[in-house]
Amino acid sequence: MSDTDAVSLADAVLGLAQDSRGQPFPSSAIEALGGWRRIASDAATLTGQPTLPLVATLIARDARPGDADAAAAVSAIADAVVATAQPALFRDSLDALLGSAVITQVAGTKLVADLETVAASFFVRTQPEQVADLVSADALEAMTRLVAAGHGSHFSLLALLQKFTRPTVLTMARAAIRSVSTSVDIWPEADRLVGVVRVLGGLDPVDGGDVTLAAEVESDAAWALATASLLRSLRAASVQDMSPHLADSARYLEVAANTYQRADAAPMLSIVEALRELVNGIVSGDAMNAVTTAPLSADKLGTVREQILRFSIDSSGLDHWYSDNKHAALTAWAAFADDLERMGGQLRKDGFYQAEVVVRDLLAIYISARTFRVGARCADIVGVQDLIQPVIDEGFASNASHLSNLEEYASGLESRDPGSLDDDELAQLDAAHSIIEIARRVAKGGEKPPGKAGSGAQHAPLPRLLGRLVPSGSADEDLLAQMSPETLAALEQHLDHVASGRSHLNLVQQELLDMLRDALSTSPDYKGEVVAVVDELLLLIINFVASRTSSTAGHYAYIFDPTAKEDAIHEDLYDYLVGSLGGRAEYEVSDVGGGRVDIRLKFDGFALHIEMKVDYTKLPMNDRTAYLKQASAYEGNDIRIGFLVALRHKAFDPTGPPPHIKALIGHTAFDIEGDPEPRHIIHVAVPGSRINPSRSR
Repeated sequence: MSDTDAVSLADAVLGLAQDSRGQPFPSSAIEALGGWRRIASDAATLTGQPTLPLVATLIARDARPGDADAAAAVSAIADAVVATAQPALFRDSLDALLGSAVITQVAGTKLVADLETVAASFFVRTQPEQVADLVSADALEAMTRLVAAGHGSHFSLLALLQKFTRPTVLTMARAAIRSVSTSVDIWPEADRLVGVVRVLGGLDPVDGGDVTLAAEVESDAAWALATASLLRSLRAASVQDMSPHLADSARYLEVAANTYQRADAAPMLSIVEALRELVNGIVSGDAMNAVTTAPLSADKLGTVREQILRFSIDSSGLDHWYSDNKHAALTAWAAFADDLERMGGQLRKDGFYQAEVVVRDLLAIYISARTFRVGARCADIVGVQDLIQPVIDEGFASNASHLSNLEEYASGLESRDPGSLDDDELAQLDAAHSIIEIARRVAKGGEKPPGKAGSGAQHAPLPRLLGRLVPSGSADEDLLAQMSPETLAALEQHLDHVASGRSHLNLVQQELLDMLRDALSTSPDYKGEVVAVVDELLLLIINFVASRTSSTAGHYAYIFDPTAKEDAIHEDLYDYLVGSLGGRAEYEVSDVGGGRVDIRLKFDGFALHIEMKVDYTKLPMNDRTAYLKQASAYEGNDIRIGFLVALRHKAFDPTGPPPHIKALIGHTAFDIEGDPEPRHIIHVAVPGSRINPSRSR
């Protein structure tokens, strides 16, 4: 028996590490440990041992293609790694193995099968087990890396990911979201797995799903959904097909950047919005409606560069396989923005446009945005060229969304009876017409020469959004500055309502708001100034429900009181609304629609009414005919939009997690005999009789 065989393999590795004094093992390390055959025969003894990552790193360094003894050792060490139950040892050892092309070539397919077993064991466990769940999550991500590199069958990976049908523990949810994102990047047939991300992030309600688990990964879900939407847009068959996907990507990135302050989302949001403006201008087919300034100002581009640099520095120590590709994608987007700014300046000067530059940039983005680079294909290049050609013909389309919102607002004012417009609204309509005319003239290149305001005095800066529609320092800017500051402020407020009204909502709440607004859009009363008011109330109601369903017994005790009456939630909602709407909120107003309305919100020219109830049934809110009739009765002499809010003691499991917010807030169009137009009711359920979480343990 040799001296090497006299000690265990683990002790031999430990002695070698001590002799190396923190330096890489010598080139003779394999021989010092007894050779490849010794490692193969004793590999199982390293399972769960602290020396396992050292051996995995060593064989990853020294294994050579075609060496049968080395291949046997690699396979044996891979078995020891998969059998290791300690998360840190498991992950460090796996990372070492996956970093070697030789090892993945020798054992990649076998590792995929073994890792699938470890990952799938998560679904067998009936209760969370923190250590085992972390190992399963790392196994899923390692399996994804291997399958993406061409080992094993990707169909087995997709089938495994489809098993995530409800929110789950944080470690596994994050791993699954990353794996889905990677799969969507590579295999078009994986696109349907976007639904898995929506379920894990809580966007789609699932019976029995724990929304508190979903909330922990909503930031990850927002990023993954934004990337998936972006790839859908770049894979689209036509420019028209790109627009909705870019809109989705911008919406998800806005939540990631604003609600969760993700450093990686902020620069992506800026660039996606610029590309969205560009595509919207192409789709419109009318240069009159496309403002041909650079999609991003020099200052904004500087901010984007700083954000990318900050993200690169802050994440420089990350060892996660997912981060390097994110750096590449962000850098590619920044280059695209730089070239758009430069090309936009040339276009405004002499119509010169270097299409090949933007083709190159978009292709770089298309490839870099993928988690794994798959190389440029001819079809990709042709698709990008098809996107760019209309831009060569039509020019840039910056600020198109703001101009469209302004035109919509002006159209809404024009559609009303002229006699119903007050002096302020008439001034806003005239100003909107002038601003639209200026913006269209700028789009055609018909700017007036720069000059000062009529008084020759320096004027105050224009409001931010309106100021984007005209070139700085031009005579057009001075024309706007001569308008009433109050009128400009009112128009800016309207534009800003669309841009920022939902910035504080999370991803699920924003989708819910959009669903409710879409449902209300069929009401003939949901137009003009009513839209802004109703939207504001929807925001307040959504946040009211979110705050009450996430409370503990120490806050809003009536939600945990099975004897709570209607007046408890009535007073709570009234106080909440007064905090935002002040004196517009009125409590128990008599002689409205033949009865007494619980809460009335008075605005100029119309009012909104809220009917309050306490309910002990399990019927869906849209089946509570009597409640709906009573709520709609108050609309007889006002706009046909109302609210029904109920404290529900029996409708939900008091011991389970709070219901998904989409199950609590909905819309019903309610027909009234003799009235050709239905009444629109937003019905709201607040779960009552809940059990204090501290008492249910």
